[in-house]
Amino acid sequence: MKKYITMILLSLTMVLSMSAVADDTSTLRVVRVQTDDVGAYIAQLSEGKKLINAVDENFTIRAWQATFAGDETGAVIVAISYPGSFSEYAMGWEKLMANSAISSWLGGLSGLRTIVSDSLYKEHAL
Repeated sequence: MKKYITMILLSLTMVLSMSAVADDTSTLRVVRVQTDDVGAYIAQLSEGKKLINAVDENFTIRAWQATFAGDETGAVIVAISYPGSFSEYAMGWEKLMANSAISSWLGGLSGLRTIVSDSLYKEHAL
Protein backbone atom coordinates (compact mmCIF):
# COMPACT_ATOMS: atom_id res chain seq x y z
CA MET A 1 0.00 0.00 0.00
CA LYS A 2 2.87 2.37 0.85
CA LYS A 3 4.44 1.77 -2.59
CA TYR A 4 1.08 2.45 -4.24
CA ILE A 5 0.70 5.81 -2.46
CA THR A 6 4.31 6.71 -3.27
CA MET A 7 3.71 5.96 -6.97
CA ILE A 8 0.54 8.08 -6.99
CA LEU A 9 2.36 11.00 -5.34
CA LEU A 10 5.29 10.67 -7.74
CA SER A 11 2.94 10.60 -10.75
CA LEU A 12 1.04 13.63 -9.46
CA THR A 13 4.30 15.53 -8.91
CA MET A 14 5.45 14.75 -12.45
CA VAL A 15 2.15 15.86 -13.98
CA LEU A 16 2.15 19.11 -12.00
CA SER A 17 5.76 19.90 -12.87
CA MET A 18 5.12 19.19 -16.57
CA SER A 19 2.14 21.55 -16.60
CA ALA A 20 4.22 24.22 -14.86
CA VAL A 21 6.85 23.91 -17.59
CA ALA A 22 4.20 24.03 -20.30
CA ASP A 23 2.83 27.29 -18.83
CA ASP A 24 6.29 28.80 -18.52
CA THR A 25 6.57 31.61 -21.02
CA SER A 26 8.30 34.90 -21.50
CA THR A 27 7.32 38.21 -23.02
CA LEU A 28 9.46 40.32 -25.30
CA ARG A 29 8.86 43.97 -26.13
CA VAL A 30 10.70 45.13 -29.25
CA VAL A 31 11.02 48.86 -29.83
CA ARG A 32 12.56 50.17 -33.04
CA VAL A 33 13.86 53.69 -32.64
CA GLN A 34 15.37 56.37 -34.81
CA THR A 35 18.19 58.39 -33.25
CA ASP A 36 20.82 60.81 -34.50
CA ASP A 37 23.18 60.00 -31.60
CA VAL A 38 23.39 56.25 -31.04
CA GLY A 39 26.18 56.58 -28.47
CA ALA A 40 24.23 59.00 -26.27
CA TYR A 41 21.08 56.90 -26.60
CA ILE A 42 22.90 53.70 -25.58
CA ALA A 43 24.46 55.54 -22.62
CA GLN A 44 20.98 56.61 -21.50
CA LEU A 45 19.68 53.05 -21.90
CA SER A 46 22.52 51.87 -19.67
CA GLU A 47 21.45 54.35 -16.98
CA GLY A 48 17.82 53.29 -17.35
CA LYS A 49 18.78 49.64 -17.05
CA LYS A 50 20.26 50.37 -13.62
CA LEU A 51 17.09 52.16 -12.52
CA ILE A 52 14.84 49.38 -13.80
CA ASN A 53 16.90 46.58 -12.27
CA ALA A 54 16.80 48.36 -8.90
CA VAL A 55 12.99 48.12 -8.99
CA ASP A 56 12.51 44.76 -10.77
CA GLU A 57 15.51 42.70 -11.81
CA ASN A 58 13.32 40.38 -13.90
CA PHE A 59 13.39 42.88 -16.77
CA THR A 60 16.29 42.51 -19.20
CA ILE A 61 17.10 45.32 -21.61
CA ARG A 62 19.35 44.90 -24.64
CA ALA A 63 20.00 47.04 -27.70
CA TRP A 64 21.15 46.24 -31.23
CA GLN A 65 22.15 48.37 -34.19
CA ALA A 66 21.79 46.96 -37.69
CA THR A 67 25.12 46.96 -39.49
CA PHE A 68 24.36 44.85 -42.56
CA ALA A 69 20.70 45.48 -43.36
CA GLY A 70 20.33 47.35 -46.64
CA ASP A 71 18.00 50.31 -46.16
CA GLU A 72 17.70 49.40 -42.46
CA THR A 73 21.45 49.76 -41.78
CA GLY A 74 21.87 51.87 -38.67
CA ALA A 75 18.44 51.02 -37.27
CA VAL A 76 18.39 50.62 -33.50
CA ILE A 77 16.30 47.95 -31.82
CA VAL A 78 15.73 47.82 -28.06
CA ALA A 79 14.44 44.55 -26.59
CA ILE A 80 12.89 44.39 -23.14
CA SER A 81 12.30 40.83 -22.00
CA TYR A 82 10.41 39.55 -18.98
CA PRO A 83 10.16 35.94 -17.80
CA GLY A 84 6.39 35.78 -17.64
CA SER A 85 3.09 36.13 -19.45
CA PHE A 86 1.65 39.32 -20.94
CA SER A 87 -0.29 39.98 -17.74
CA GLU A 88 2.79 39.43 -15.57
CA TYR A 89 4.77 41.75 -17.84
CA ALA A 90 2.01 44.36 -17.55
CA MET A 91 2.01 44.15 -13.74
CA GLY A 92 5.80 44.49 -13.69
CA TRP A 93 5.66 47.42 -16.12
CA GLU A 94 3.06 49.19 -13.94
CA LYS A 95 5.43 48.81 -11.00
CA LEU A 96 8.20 50.43 -13.06
CA MET A 97 5.97 53.29 -14.22
CA ALA A 98 4.99 54.03 -10.60
CA ASN A 99 8.66 54.81 -9.91
CA SER A 100 9.27 58.53 -10.41
CA ALA A 101 12.96 58.10 -11.35
CA ILE A 102 12.05 55.65 -14.13
CA SER A 103 9.20 57.82 -15.41
CA SER A 104 11.51 60.82 -15.51
CA TRP A 105 14.22 58.81 -17.29
CA LEU A 106 11.75 57.62 -19.94
CA GLY A 107 10.54 61.17 -20.49
CA GLY A 108 14.13 62.28 -21.04
CA LEU A 109 14.59 59.74 -23.83
CA SER A 110 12.12 61.59 -26.05
CA GLY A 111 14.82 64.16 -26.88
CA LEU A 112 17.18 61.43 -28.07
CA ARG A 113 14.96 59.16 -30.10
CA THR A 114 11.74 58.72 -32.00
CA ILE A 115 9.88 55.44 -31.64
CA VAL A 116 9.30 53.92 -35.08
CA SER A 117 7.53 50.77 -33.88
CA ASP A 118 6.67 49.10 -30.58
CA SER A 119 5.64 45.43 -30.49
CA LEU A 120 4.92 42.86 -27.83
CA TYR A 121 5.75 39.16 -28.42
CA LYS A 122 4.81 36.01 -26.55
CA GLU A 123 7.29 33.16 -26.51
CA HIS A 124 6.26 29.70 -27.69
CA ALA A 125 8.31 26.94 -26.10
CA LEU A 126 9.93 24.58 -28.59
